Amino acid sequence: MTYRIETTDPVSGNSLKQLISMPYVIESSTNEDLIIYFESEETREIYIQNPDKHKLEHYNTHPGSPHIVS
Repeated sequence: MTYRIETTDPVSGNSLKQLISMPYVIESSTNEDLIIYFESEETREIYIQNPDKHKLEHYNTHPGSPHIVS
């Protein structure tokens, strides 16, 4: 299993300096997980509504549908 981390909010385009307590989603496939961090709950919700509309800064593909882990 490969884990990747995206630290640029795909909605706002802002790079996050710290990740502690920041909202995130995980996109999963059979071989990899991509953790995407957001600068606010609002941008995370915008992203969840239509992930393909928002380009990832460091990765070309989405490995799966986003889900929130409690």
